[in-house]
Amino acid sequence: MVRLKNIQVSDTVKGFLQYRVIDSEKDVSRHRKMLLGLSFIVVGLILPKAIQPQIDLLLGDLHLSIIMSDTGLLLLATTKLVFFNTLRHSPVIIGTFLFGEGLASKFRLNRLVFFLSLVLIPLIFRVISSIYDIQFLFTRSSLITVFVVLVLYFLTFRIRTIAIKVIIIFLFLFGLDWLDVVPLLSRFGFGGGDVTSTIRVVSGFLNADYVMNYVGLTISLMLITNALILTRVVVDYYNKMSLVEKLRRIEMEALRSRSFQEVKHLVHDLKTPLVTIQGLNEVIGLKVDDPQIRSYTERISNSVEKVSSMITQILYEGTLRPIYVQEIMDFLKIHLSLEELHSRVRIDPPPDAIVYANKHLLARALINIINNGLQATDGPDGHVHVRVSEEDGDIVFNISDNGRGISRDVLDRIWELGYSNGKSTGLGLNFVKKVVNDHHGDIHIISQVQVGTTVRISLPGGEVDNEENSCS
Repeated sequence: MVRLKNIQVSDTVKGFLQYRVIDSEKDVSRHRKMLLGLSFIVVGLILPKAIQPQIDLLLGDLHLSIIMSDTGLLLLATTKLVFFNTLRHSPVIIGTFLFGEGLASKFRLNRLVFFLSLVLIPLIFRVISSIYDIQFLFTRSSLITVFVVLVLYFLTFRIRTIAIKVIIIFLFLFGLDWLDVVPLLSRFGFGGGDVTSTIRVVSGFLNADYVMNYVGLTISLMLITNALILTRVVVDYYNKMSLVEKLRRIEMEALRSRSFQEVKHLVHDLKTPLVTIQGLNEVIGLKVDDPQIRSYTERISNSVEKVSSMITQILYEGTLRPIYVQEIMDFLKIHLSLEELHSRVRIDPPPDAIVYANKHLLARALINIINNGLQATDGPDGHVHVRVSEEDGDIVFNISDNGRGISRDVLDRIWELGYSNGKSTGLGLNFVKKVVNDHHGDIHIISQVQVGTTVRISLPGGEVDNEENSCS
């Protein structure tokens, strides 16, 4: 009697078995985001020194507005100041969020972005303030810092495009900085900078507080609203694209299911002529005494039985039976050309082990992976290596190639139904994943561009009682 080992799959979770894709380029992407974030922070440390002379020149504009009693010059100087303020502190905030996202992605802790930004942003601004003797809004009020970081976190955590993320953060900060020049809000801690205080004095001298309040609040509201609208539009776009992708997958799955049902009907119809061939072949074997003809009829009978077995496996794809791994390897060798076996494909001797499987479906899945590896290897040195081992009761198939490797963008979609690199129908790798899942198995990919790819398939093994010598 054959027993299946190490299967812990309930009916509830069937079809949702663990499936992971391991890609070395993900670390590279995280590191790039962290490096980009650090670059923004460095720019934020340098920029105040470059911008400060331009801010000092605004004192001349304010003096001229007093002489000419011109509120327009006051508003122009105020606009320049707000822009310069946003320009000199936005790189620090943008850089901190990017660095935090890269770090959070590495440790898979999304909230790390918020807490890291909450600590780093005030700390960096205090360093800048001590170096350049500049007062920032974020160093004067902890409450404002928490509010800004919290809002920016919820605005940007679903935004995947860095450029859009930067625009949203800049718009929000630009709108927030306008509140710093509103005289009405000075009692709440806004407007503590030297030039900002001067603007407030000039505004009072020109009796322009009403204008400054109206303009500052209006522009601030418009900019912050635009940031919110842009965030909403981008998130809605992402959601719609996700729905379109889901619909595409459903349509492809329906097409595949319909096509497979048609194939099943066709394969079922093949059984009738096979029965006829088998019957007539047996009659011929009984009618003739020639040993050579009888050997031919035996070969025909064996071939018909193999085809009939394949048809049964296709019609009852969910049926798994105990098979020696060697039998699967032999089946692979039959379906690979002699040229491939001798020059490009190396199959190590498998262990004397048993796996519960649908032989034909599992073999087709393995052949599919081997063919993909052969397509990815160019030149005379390209090869595919197939190894089978036993690990903790599981049967592990490792198919490795030294080809072009798979980039992260491709790996993210490689198992999707219908995805293709242009050389196939796009159904192959989705078929591989389905076969592995139906066998209660697990599949992993390790790939590095220009180095190669390894596909690891782990299936539950079986065992034969001592009194049995066969698993058939």
